[in-house]
Amino acid sequence: MEKQSFSSKLKNMGPAAIITSAFVGPGTITAATLAGVNFGYELLWAVAFSVISLIILMEMSSRIGIIGNKNFMEAAIAIVPENKGWKIFVNVLVGLSVASVAFGFEAGNIIGSSLGLGDVIGSNQLVAALIVGILALSTVLFGSTKALEKIMLMFVSLMGVLFVVTMVFVGPSIPEIFSGIFLPTIPQGGAITTIALIGTTLIGINLILHSITSKDKWNKVSDMENAKFDIIVNVLIGGAITISIIITSAAVLFDSGVVVDSPLVFSKQLEPVLGSWARIVGGIGIFAAGLSSAIAVPYTLGTIFSRLFGWEGGRESKQAKILGASAVIFGMVLAILNTAPIQIITAAQVTSGVSLPFIAILLVIATNNKKLLGEHTNTLVQNILGVIAALVTLGLGSWGLFGVITRLLG
Repeated sequence: MEKQSFSSKLKNMGPAAIITSAFVGPGTITAATLAGVNFGYELLWAVAFSVISLIILMEMSSRIGIIGNKNFMEAAIAIVPENKGWKIFVNVLVGLSVASVAFGFEAGNIIGSSLGLGDVIGSNQLVAALIVGILALSTVLFGSTKALEKIMLMFVSLMGVLFVVTMVFVGPSIPEIFSGIFLPTIPQGGAITTIALIGTTLIGINLILHSITSKDKWNKVSDMENAKFDIIVNVLIGGAITISIIITSAAVLFDSGVVVDSPLVFSKQLEPVLGSWARIVGGIGIFAAGLSSAIAVPYTLGTIFSRLFGWEGGRESKQAKILGASAVIFGMVLAILNTAPIQIITAAQVTSGVSLPFIAILLVIATNNKKLLGEHTNTLVQNILGVIAALVTLGLGSWGLFGVITRLLG
């Protein structure tokens, strides 16, 4: 097999960029800022764990699509192919998880994006929400897949440069960074923030989407090289953005008394470098992050449901476009009503955290199915890492859900 050049691999990138742009939104910015402001560098390990786990699990999902020629739902059903009850369980699990997480994140994306835009142009929330909603809606209804991938790559690249450069200029503590990454701890009061960091990066429905988009883009065993390159580059970019926000907010705002009640608080950490421009640049960053995610989520929703129900035309079908548009409209309405972004973002992250372990476990089991993947089933190392990711997210998700229920009842 002829070895591909670096430029050739870059040209073949795409599916993972949609995943990265989906998780780098107002929720990620808020959770990362919250982590840095309240806990300094202590929760950097949660992002490192999420990035490594996401790369491992996305590689599994792409293998299902490329080598197994199935999407996640088909592969999960193939675990017990003759059991109709199992098929119903898988479809219901996927349907409920995707719908609840997607609508929740979409609301957070549009609310966050409109807050950023409104702050930059000096408009009220109604005008900003309408602008963001119309931009997202236009892309959902009339945009193409190739155009979407290019938009996602552009947004992610620009945000990565902005956040990483800012992190370097604020002069963070290198020893504390290494300690935060390699010495995992959950500080007192940090459980929910830890879950939020993992839940905003390691999103189960994105793993389902990746099996579909990988299957659509590639179809040969040799294509796995392109898929792995695509995953590693894009996920590392997303992880670098999240880590840079935590580090910058820790260096600038830790123990400052700042209350993180909106994604806009993120702009304060840019002031040492950008001065009076911090608010404008930060607002643009939040707007771009929210809009890119607001475009990616309806795409995810339509793509998965079109496979789930076999809609003719797939994500380009009328049903998929209507479903995607309904998510945008839902988010736009909540943004117009000036709904508190933190509540929406937290609810979406907790929902994502609860559904993730079940999706991860099914993914690990499916990628051990020799009838599906033959000699390309998981290695021992892949199984160990996949099980660790599933168990850790199950434990943290249960802990977070218990905490939320306790607060509601208390």
